[in-house]
Amino acid sequence: MKHIIVELSHPPFGHEHTFAGLYVATASLSKAMDVTVLLRGDAVYTAMKGQVEPQRLIALPPTEQQVEDILALGGRVIAEAHSMEVRGLGPEELVEGIEVLSTQEIHDLLLNEGDHVVAF
Repeated sequence: MKHIIVELSHPPFGHEHTFAGLYVATASLSKAMDVTVLLRGDAVYTAMKGQVEPQRLIALPPTEQQVEDILALGGRVIAEAHSMEVRGLGPEELVEGIEVLSTQEIHDLLLNEGDHVVAF
């Protein structure tokens, strides 16, 4: 089975990148691929719990729901510890089931586990 890593680095709103990456992840899961979504930089905000305001104000679905869907479909979602630390986020602020890994662990994942890496 192919393993695709979808790397996101943009914030969840204001760019199409994050939504596109999440849709690629969901579509890949529907095609029976192993999928890991990697959240780095401002993309760590994508997995924050309690996203109500963005949906109401800009008529876009909350990325929180998309992340939960990916997890429910058997995907893996990882947030980079350093990116969270720089932004003052703790693991308790993320959707349940998100893994937090160090930069080195993420580099190892990228080098050793993904058949394909798609960056948004």
